[in-house]
Amino acid sequence: MTIDTTHAATPRDDVKDELAQLVALLPITLHDLRSAPPSPMPMREAIEGSGLGKRHAAATEPIGVSELAKRLGLLLSSTSTVVGELSRAGLVQREEDEQDHRRTLVRVHADYRAAMAEWVEAAMEPLRNTLQRLSPRARAHFMEGWGILSEEAARSASTREADGDCESA
Repeated sequence: MTIDTTHAATPRDDVKDELAQLVALLPITLHDLRSAPPSPMPMREAIEGSGLGKRHAAATEPIGVSELAKRLGLLLSSTSTVVGELSRAGLVQREEDEQDHRRTLVRVHADYRAAMAEWVEAAMEPLRNTLQRLSPRARAHFMEGWGILSEEAARSASTREADGDCESA
C-alpha cells in the first residue's frame, strides 16, 4: 500500500485538537495493550526459570528466523540470540527448513502450543475487536493512519540516529 504523505511535512493548525487527543490517548492505550494477560503458567515458569523476560515470549510458529526478526522489528543477530535463549529454556524448537537447508525454522514447543495460542488470542482481542467495530472504509483509514504513524516514527528515529541524538541500546 502506498501512502501519500506529501502534505504531512508541514505543521498545520487544523490538527492541533486531534494532536492533543492523540498525545493523551496514545500512552494510555499502549500501556493497556502491553498489559496483556500474563503468560500461561508453564511458559511463565520456563521463562522465569531461565532468566528470560516477557519480550522473549513473542514467538509464533512455524516461522523463519529472518521473518521473525522482521515482524518483531529486531536485527537478525538479536532475534537469533532470543531464539537461542528460548530454545535453551525449552519453549521453542529450531529445525532446518526441508525446502531451504540454509533456513532455520522456529516452532513453539509442542508442550506450549495450546497455551501460547490461547495467550496470543487473548492478547490480540482488543485489536481484533477494534478492527471488527470499524466499517471497511474506516478500517482502511485506520490502517492507513497507523502506516503513516509508523513511517513517521521510523523517519524521526533515523534522523535522530543520523544526528547522534540517540543513546545506544
